[in-house]
Amino acid sequence: MNIDPQLLSAAHRGDRKAQYALYRVCFPVLMAVCMRYRRDEQAAAAALNSGFLKIVQNLARYRREDVPFEAWIRRIMINTVIDEFRREKKWRELTVFTDAVERDCDEAIDWNEAEQRLSIQYLETLLHRLPPVTQQVFNLFALDGFSHREIGEMLDISEGTSKWHVNHARQKLQAWIKTELNPAI
Repeated sequence: MNIDPQLLSAAHRGDRKAQYALYRVCFPVLMAVCMRYRRDEQAAAAALNSGFLKIVQNLARYRREDVPFEAWIRRIMINTVIDEFRREKKWRELTVFTDAVERDCDEAIDWNEAEQRLSIQYLETLLHRLPPVTQQVFNLFALDGFSHREIGEMLDISEGTSKWHVNHARQKLQAWIKTELNPAI
């Protein structure tokens, strides 16, 4: 992502057209981050708008020499989603999640066929089926590259709990993928 410094300056000064132009340029990157952490597009869009507001309000703090703009906005968006996650924590703890019935299969799988049958959209759907905390931790670890220690600090959980959530997510995803690849069982 290559952002014109003049666009950033104009957006920082409060030029609404420049802010809108910046929004349009940043939207695909920010929406991709939000969709990894939110279950539906409407919630992701709300998180994106909240995060973009923080980006615009903090443009004075951005230093081109220190970090690329895309990395800077991704970090702000991830932090925004995590902040929302913390605010919603009380409600999630009161919600009971049930898992789909899982089938056990030990048949050999032809991975060429598997690749054809599994799409990115399907894998994203599987990620969204995970319980919210497990999904959040898995995304932070597997997709965003945070360590278990960093995740623990961000979400106020222990390193061991972070590791458990990643392992739990892997087990669930593997079971669901096996079921998809061998639907007759």
